Amino acid sequence: MHALEKIQLSEKQVEALASGELIAIPATWEEFEEFLTETDYRVEYHNGEIIIMGLATLIHEIIITRLAYFLTGYYLGKPFYVAGSNAGIRKDGQKGHYNGDILVIKGKPAYQGNSKSIIVNPYLIVEVLSPSTLDHDLGAKRRKYEQMDTVQEIVFVDPVDKEVIVCRRTERANVWTETLYNVPAEPINIDGFQLPLLEIFADLPE
Repeated sequence: MHALEKIQLSEKQVEALASGELIAIPATWEEFEEFLTETDYRVEYHNGEIIIMGLATLIHEIIITRLAYFLTGYYLGKPFYVAGSNAGIRKDGQKGHYNGDILVIKGKPAYQGNSKSIIVNPYLIVEVLSPSTLDHDLGAKRRKYEQMDTVQEIVFVDPVDKEVIVCRRTERANVWTETLYNVPAEPINIDGFQLPLLEIFADLPE
């Protein structure tokens, strides 16, 4: 049977996605790959499940755009590329597929197979948290990102509590530092780039 005939979203699931929720559907890797090419939703694959993301809030998208602007300026003229969430992140072939909100690549992009949109050598990843994705982002995705040798820094931005968590790889194997920034005037440090925390959350709509 065709994979898309087996993976059909119910009306209740579609409504949940429209309200910004996250849903998980058990699936094989082959079913995921076919679903990925056909769906309009943002999807990931983790531990035998297709993870489908609901619609992002306006504030979520404003923060992503703002940070991407800051980081693009910081890396301008350096051997780095800043990309958005449509660039997939592939871990170990068929062990996981993820989408960071912002992806930074150092040097030449390395692609999965013949793809020009799925990256296997991310350097820095930014995730803007939401109530529906918080556990997934801080738990499952963070651990998978940490297992990728090229990833040096993971940044989590919390629009609700107006906090930023920066996780940085150390020279010791499997040891990461974690720094919480929650003072508005305090400068945060993202890969050497410093800016006041308040600039990320300033003048956001209600």
